Amino acid sequence: MIDFGRIGRIPNDPLFRYQFSFSNPGGTITIPINSYGPRFERFPAAVGIDANVTKAWALTTGSKAVVVAILDDGFFYQHEDLRDNIWHNPGETGLDGNGLRKETNGVDDDHNGFVDDVVGWDFAFDDPDPDCYVFDGMRKDRIQPYDHSTPALGIIGAKGNNGIGIAGVNWDVSMMLLKIGAQGISRGEIDTQRKLRAARAIRYAVDNGARVINWSGFVGDKDVAVLSDLQAAFDYAESKGVLIVLSAGNAGRDHDAPGNPVFPQSFKNGNILRVAEVTFEGRLDELSGRDRISSSDYGRATVHLAAIGRNYSTAVRHGRSVYRISGGTSDSAPVVTGVAGLVLAVRPDLKAEQIKKILIQSATRLPPLESKLVSGGIVNAFGAVKLALSYPRQ
Repeated sequence: MIDFGRIGRIPNDPLFRYQFSFSNPGGTITIPINSYGPRFERFPAAVGIDANVTKAWALTTGSKAVVVAILDDGFFYQHEDLRDNIWHNPGETGLDGNGLRKETNGVDDDHNGFVDDVVGWDFAFDDPDPDCYVFDGMRKDRIQPYDHSTPALGIIGAKGNNGIGIAGVNWDVSMMLLKIGAQGISRGEIDTQRKLRAARAIRYAVDNGARVINWSGFVGDKDVAVLSDLQAAFDYAESKGVLIVLSAGNAGRDHDAPGNPVFPQSFKNGNILRVAEVTFEGRLDELSGRDRISSSDYGRATVHLAAIGRNYSTAVRHGRSVYRISGGTSDSAPVVTGVAGLVLAVRPDLKAEQIKKILIQSATRLPPLESKLVSGGIVNAFGAVKLALSYPRQ
């Protein structure tokens, strides 16, 4: 009998050797800052502080039948390592009755209220192309290319074992792209419409077959009274058994402390899974790395588990497919979302709260996290898939 606890599966992707968040050898690890420059970043590391993904791959490498929705700023979905794992709406694919391609015929072929929504939808500009050009939510003339989402896509589902670039947690998956506009805006303004775009995006994801939603972001509103539409969208996702994975945030904040709510992280829905970020040594990340963006939020009663945020992943530069090191809870949450995808690949019958329970119960517990997180540990892909396979069927 094969001992999957000892044997992992290694993809042939040439840059997998830098994906230490998936398989951590310990010691001092060296990761390129990006794929187009000579600079490197070094990190102290401890053996076993990783997502235990290679062992999980001995059981499953994912499934195209699993649809994962990503809410973010906009997407470079033409990336060489992503395009094969982008969701394609079956109702907007192929030829219509007039012999025209449904993708571009200007008709709502599947009658879902969105015309030619092939890979998802742009809720910022209300059109079918969720590209990586964004506006800040206040004025559409402030448009710029933005790259917040591209590493997350690679972490969740860069095509694995294709001899190109990196491997995602899922070698095969269907990623639905839902553009809600840039995360931050300038001059102290508040994006009053972001919450409404996100609410629409969540409902779209649920209605069009997504089983997991990744949202590495937040809204600027602090008053729950003005968030009724967003709360209703979360309630709707919960009623349909859809898991929503949220980044905890990068402010070093204790989510258990009263008086400073952050939304949607402060919603109480049972289908929410909040994710912190840890270092390669297994401690909560505290302003580490060259960009110093990360000081992970936490909460013994409210933030569920953690993952490494420093992932070597996909990126875009001048319209070209490149790779770079990412960071922050924006890139630890997609690791957990990816593992949820692996769980669904072997147990598509599971609902949101069952997947959440499996991910928490199978986490690798670490002493520095015992007082900081619900699970007291980091996501363990192999443990989660193994537990899912034995989970009682109803």
